[in-house]
Amino acid sequence: MSVSVLESPTLPQTGVAMSENTHDAIRSIAGATGRVRDNLVHDFMRARMGLFKQIAWGLCRRFGHAPDQHVEDFASIVSMTALKMLTEELENDELLERIENWEGMLRVQARAAVRDYIDKEGAPMAEMTSALRRKRVLDATRDEIRKEMGREPSDQEIVDTHNAKMWEKRSNPVKQGVIASVEDLRVSRAQDDIADHDYSEPIDTDFVLHPVEGPRFIQLIVERTSAYNERLGKAAELWLSGLYSEDHEPRIATVDEIAEALDVSRSTARAYVRKIKEYAVLVAQDEFAITEDDV
Repeated sequence: MSVSVLESPTLPQTGVAMSENTHDAIRSIAGATGRVRDNLVHDFMRARMGLFKQIAWGLCRRFGHAPDQHVEDFASIVSMTALKMLTEELENDELLERIENWEGMLRVQARAAVRDYIDKEGAPMAEMTSALRRKRVLDATRDEIRKEMGREPSDQEIVDTHNAKMWEKRSNPVKQGVIASVEDLRVSRAQDDIADHDYSEPIDTDFVLHPVEGPRFIQLIVERTSAYNERLGKAAELWLSGLYSEDHEPRIATVDEIAEALDVSRSTARAYVRKIKEYAVLVAQDEFAITEDDV
């Protein structure tokens, strides 16, 4: 198994600050009330849309589904799972404290949710995904009517126009779940964000980890290798610490640079890198629930 973040000297940029601690962000939300809390939840979800879509791509690979057909639905499921996790943690401080890696837990729970969706056993999840899909189509219909009529259409006008199109195009739109109601337009702000996949920054689908997970990933590799051997931990820090430096473009140290810094031969430095890669695979599996099926 390979972990792409270790094999490229550059990483895609992300809109989420790399130093942000997810637990701290959730604690900030927990300390707020009313509209302030709602806005913080909105910001938390929107800032991680790229992460949700990256996880969705991995789930497409894992379950053998074509991304161009399923990644949007899977991203909605990942987003809903994240919102559910966040809501539960805001209601239970002890729950948040027990989770050491929020993003890793999200991957585990999202994988189970997508599996249920695929197996048709998770009817509520499938129903919610259909509702979000209808909401996206209704928003597009709103834009079309606005351009044609030169004014803001009413909710009922939007629904009627949409349903008329569905009856024209589909043999049985009711059975197919595409007939909408005014209630489909009335979702919470956070739920609305779930369907707003276009907001997220571009993702690199060759990467298994999203950049927001990178600093934690590297920290854990350094900790694991240091526990095994202090010198190996130093090599890991030298090799990977440049990936998220604010002083220069993301890069990994070369074997020559590691050898010079540690005053060892190039062959020893190469052996360090091979061992670090082995620990990287273990960290990916243990902390981020990433296995060969996700690569």
